[in-house]
Amino acid sequence: MVDDKKISKTVEKFFTRDLQRDLMLIKSAGSVSAVRFDGMPGGSNGNGSERKMIAYAEAKHTLADIKSAFELMDDDEAEVLNDLYLKHWSATKTAMELCMTSRTVYRLRKRAMLNFAYAFQAGVLIDRAAGDSEAKAI
Repeated sequence: MVDDKKISKTVEKFFTRDLQRDLMLIKSAGSVSAVRFDGMPGGSNGNGSERKMIAYAEAKHTLADIKSAFELMDDDEAEVLNDLYLKHWSATKTAMELCMTSRTVYRLRKRAMLNFAYAFQAGVLIDRAAGDSEAKAI
């Protein structure tokens, strides 16, 4: 069993590292050029454009999964995570926009991270947190 703090840290890492990388990939999609064909049979070894397109598609899919998870969550919790991690707003700005105190934003964020972990891709972040705990135990 994974404790709530471990789950929250895994979700925080997802939002601050993985999601930010995906957002940069999506923004840089304009730099993808056409796929090269060299006429040789086999795979696409060394084809950077193809790898960029695959990474872009995966990043878009992750973003769609995040939005789907938000739809399963309480509206205020989803809005707090959206404002803090997708819009990069401060807790103060989020509090002002949602007409609540900063303390309420932090409390909602804590609960929202746990709910997001269960809602995102059928609990993949829970599994990731459990895997990290098992790896440290070995």
